[in-house]
Amino acid sequence: MAKEIRKWAALSLSLICIGVAAYFCGRLFYAALEYQRGDELYEKIAETAVTEPVGSEEGGESDESPAPSISASVSGIAEESEWPEVNFTALQEINPEIVAWLYCPDTVINYPVVHGEDNEYYLTHLVNGTSNSNGCLFIDCRNSGDFSDGNTVIYGHHMASGRMFASLVRYANQAYYEAHPIMYLSVEGKTYLLELFAGYTTTEDSSAYRMQFDTSSEFALWLKEISEKSDFTADIKLTAEDRIVTLSTCAYSFENARYVVHGRLVELDEASE
Repeated sequence: MAKEIRKWAALSLSLICIGVAAYFCGRLFYAALEYQRGDELYEKIAETAVTEPVGSEEGGESDESPAPSISASVSGIAEESEWPEVNFTALQEINPEIVAWLYCPDTVINYPVVHGEDNEYYLTHLVNGTSNSNGCLFIDCRNSGDFSDGNTVIYGHHMASGRMFASLVRYANQAYYEAHPIMYLSVEGKTYLLELFAGYTTTEDSSAYRMQFDTSSEFALWLKEISEKSDFTADIKLTAEDRIVTLSTCAYSFENARYVVHGRLVELDEASE
């Protein structure tokens, strides 16, 4: 009798283990399928609404990718062929909360940016409103949304697939910064260079996320503070008249860690003067 009990107990345990394994395999399969659907949507939107810059290529990122055609100080003239042409009419038909497009040459960063009513919805929804773990790049709801604040914060997930803002953590490497020192930020009617000048790991409540400043001297002190934290060295001279964009994603060096990359906005017409 005892032998029979042990036999059925072993069989039951085996069935439980198989069931648990099947459950987790199913979860992994569903997650992978969900990520793929998100990636496909963003690729389709880019094909529909964005004219790719001349010479741009898709593929993996490299620490040795050639830098865009700009001066050694990063603030030189960018060739017009380097930045994408964005159809905001088409984008806002998809979602009227789309306010910008962010593009980093020779990387996967080529996404719409939304400005929603809170900082929760787009963590779990694609740009078209579909529920999906990829989420969407979004501006902090406390910002104005038109990049007129002293510091505008854009959030994006650190996806295991390497998509969205996963590559931001690579700015901890000087060689990666030197290969990708700028991004392009397009808003309706204007395109800006985003000249990157600092990147580092921080906490979710750090001064990196400060958006408003009462005085120019207060802003200048903040610029000095964040620049001194940087993992990479950038030859960019900042002033109290600059407007900053902070890109933020999760990091995993400690609980609730974040990796942020700061850049200053320079309108392309101004950069060419």
